[in-house]
Amino acid sequence: MTKKLFAACAVAGLILCLAGSTLAYDKITEGEPGEKIERSLAVDPQAVVTLCVASGTLKVRGWEKSEIRVRSLDAVQIDFRRIDRTKDTSKPATRVDVMLIEKGTASHPRHDCQALANVEMEVPAGAIVQAQTRDGDIFIAGVAGAYAGSQNGDITIERVAKLVEAGSVGGSITLRDSSGRVNLNSAGGGVEVFNVQPATEDDTFEVGTVSGDIQLNRVSTPNVNAKTVSGTLMMSGPLAKSGNYGFTSMSGDMVLVMPSDASFKLNAKVSERHSIVSDFQLKFLNEPAAPPTPPAKKAPEAKSTKPIDKEKDKTPKAGPIVAPIVIGRPAVVAPYALRRITAVCGSGDATISVASFGGTVRLKKI
Repeated sequence: MTKKLFAACAVAGLILCLAGSTLAYDKITEGEPGEKIERSLAVDPQAVVTLCVASGTLKVRGWEKSEIRVRSLDAVQIDFRRIDRTKDTSKPATRVDVMLIEKGTASHPRHDCQALANVEMEVPAGAIVQAQTRDGDIFIAGVAGAYAGSQNGDITIERVAKLVEAGSVGGSITLRDSSGRVNLNSAGGGVEVFNVQPATEDDTFEVGTVSGDIQLNRVSTPNVNAKTVSGTLMMSGPLAKSGNYGFTSMSGDMVLVMPSDASFKLNAKVSERHSIVSDFQLKFLNEPAAPPTPPAKKAPEAKSTKPIDKEKDKTPKAGPIVAPIVIGRPAVVAPYALRRITAVCGSGDATISVASFGGTVRLKKI
């Protein structure tokens, strides 16, 4: 899983670099040293806009105008490159690369994500933004879609309407007040999510970390998959009706905080060294019984002449528990072996699948 998370972060960066072939360059705007330069371009309301620098903080906000506006104090040149392959250049651009040239390199300009500059940009609210920086933070808010990749920086995304994909190698990721399909991956930082919902019934929510914590707050997407190698995984909020939740942790605890009337079916794979602790009344359906302890060997005894009471001598045989066991609050399942557990709370509307190989699983009431 570690290789997969690193690959996801790398792909997030490659998407931004491989934007397409160049058709034509727009007019270049240059600024004097120390002067903040600004440039605008009319674009389609649903344009795809790419912004990429080698190092620097990127801030992107959606607005109601059908144009993009770029500002930078560190760059001396801004270049808009259309990549929509249109023959009629009088029409607003549907795909645009924003390229910058920083101070000191104007005589030998470096394109393709080589600038060292902090950038602020406004784009149409219906646009899809692709933003990448190697060393720096990224902030995106108020757009239709966001793709963000940073190697050594934090990523913050807010109020995105349709889709979010973000990857960071050495930083954290924060997502707030958004909807649609979500895919978040961080190799060396944590992930925090607040108030996310689906835009369509097919939307999924996926998040993974290698060495960072995952905190999910009020995620109402019905298909949620969260994985961490060595972090704590926490989810808080109501469950989606008929939702499917998958949580995997190799060496961290899991804490699922839900309303007291939550209804779910629990499928758990539990470490032999840790427990499941539940505030909810659970019906354990198929937990195997502990294997009987073999009796200690005794020295042979002299035969007795007394008659044997066959009724008294009957010993109950060990076997699986078939009937449900209702465990009241609080319920603690003491580990005795690596095992799989199936339990139901209420009518079992949602399905929660848990795999914990090195941590405690806690089911708590809000």
